Amino acid sequence: MLSGVAVRGRTIAEAAQARAITEGAARLQAAFPDLTVSSEDDAIVLVGRISPEDARLRWIGSLLR
Repeated sequence: MLSGVAVRGRTIAEAAQARAITEGAARLQAAFPDLTVSSEDDAIVLVGRISPEDARLRWIGSLLR
């Protein structure tokens, strides 16, 4: 019985993680249209150039909390 609960919990957690990655990638693409944003497994990858002084970088940091 416990193993069934554990499997169900793992399935729910994996779906939540995939949803969070997809939504996060979409928000980043909207905020940084000049960058390439993709999701790979359990990560969001941004490719491009941006100034270190760009205030939007603080917004990215707030997503990591």
